[in-house]
Amino acid sequence: MSYERFVALKHLRHSSRSFLSTITIIAVLGVFLGVMALASVISVTGGFEEAFRERVLGVNSHIVVLKLGIDFRDHRDIQRDIERVEGVTATSPFIFHEMIATQGDRSAGILIKGIEPSTAERVSDLPKYVHQEGVFEELQYERFPDDGIPDIPRILIGRTLAKRLGVEPGQRLRITSPLESLSPERWSSNTHRPSSNEFLVAGTYTSGFHEYDNRLVLVDYRALQDFFHQGDSVTGIDIRVEDVFDVGAITRALEGADGVLPPGRFNVLDWRKLNHNLFTSLGLQRLVLAVLFCFIVLVASFNIACTLIMMVLDKQKDVAILQSMGASRWSVMKIFVFQGMTIGAIGTVNGLIGGLIVCFGIKHWDFGLDPSIYMIDHLPVRIVWYEFASVGALSMLICLVATLGPAFWAARMRPADGLRYE
Repeated sequence: MSYERFVALKHLRHSSRSFLSTITIIAVLGVFLGVMALASVISVTGGFEEAFRERVLGVNSHIVVLKLGIDFRDHRDIQRDIERVEGVTATSPFIFHEMIATQGDRSAGILIKGIEPSTAERVSDLPKYVHQEGVFEELQYERFPDDGIPDIPRILIGRTLAKRLGVEPGQRLRITSPLESLSPERWSSNTHRPSSNEFLVAGTYTSGFHEYDNRLVLVDYRALQDFFHQGDSVTGIDIRVEDVFDVGAITRALEGADGVLPPGRFNVLDWRKLNHNLFTSLGLQRLVLAVLFCFIVLVASFNIACTLIMMVLDKQKDVAILQSMGASRWSVMKIFVFQGMTIGAIGTVNGLIGGLIVCFGIKHWDFGLDPSIYMIDHLPVRIVWYEFASVGALSMLICLVATLGPAFWAARMRPADGLRYE
């Protein structure tokens, strides 16, 4: 151990003034609280972002291909072309509409999505959120049954919506649309009445994302085609990819100049574009909270600076003696820098440990969020080692900057000034 470190640690352990020891403890506590709060906030906001991404990608696909217009009848050929793109794992057609669900005297606005049950399981994680087994097989709609009598179509709804409407699996639910038909051949200026049909509830699901559990319902897309008399036309194609963070490259491969999709006919949207406002607000919120909690560490750094200034004033004689014995200004500066960094290191390490304890406490303690406000029903936490390391590095950098002023001032003192009144 160099003599600079030895002198610095001796000053910290054997302060001649109790007041100096008190402000040293306050400085350590300030860094501890700031680092603990910053690490906890970054983990919680990161948990929110990850939870929203998992919920969104759990129910929806990674990329959506929409045709410009309502007549999308060549979707099977387009699916085959898309599946040849490297990185694409599965595709599935879908139909999407806003409608009204009614059960008795209760009604609710819903988003109904027509899916292909045999392929929809490959483009989303929704099957793991379903409460009943074999629901996707029940959703399959036979347009031309052997007995010639069309069966009542099945529907899958969110548990929150089911409670809101008071409906259970096995009961019937009436779905109403203000549109009579989506087929141009059937449009008429003389008649315009709502279309309505009954669906049998096959099961319920809970994705953990309130917006979906409260509004989104699923049905075989062929049942919706018959509902709207639109033939074999669909709204778009869901696409699942191997890497959710590589959707940009796949999107360019689909709609670029040399893409597999005909130019000017399709609109390709990945999950980041579809949820741009949500993830932008989450990222901005995370940044703002991190900056605000950084001010706690900055305040603690002022305490470190004040502590070192008091030490310099208290140790003027010691500094003068060291300089008289040949200590350089750089050595004197290193003594006080090491003192400040020791205070910062103690506070930072304990703050990171405290942050981990807080995060594990939040992770294993049910705080019960209101899903109608926060869209999820629990407080998520994401513990990432490099984020904790970044918080620690930032804290130590702030502490280093806080020590430079007092340390430089101590190094510029002349031996005569320290021994003048001795």
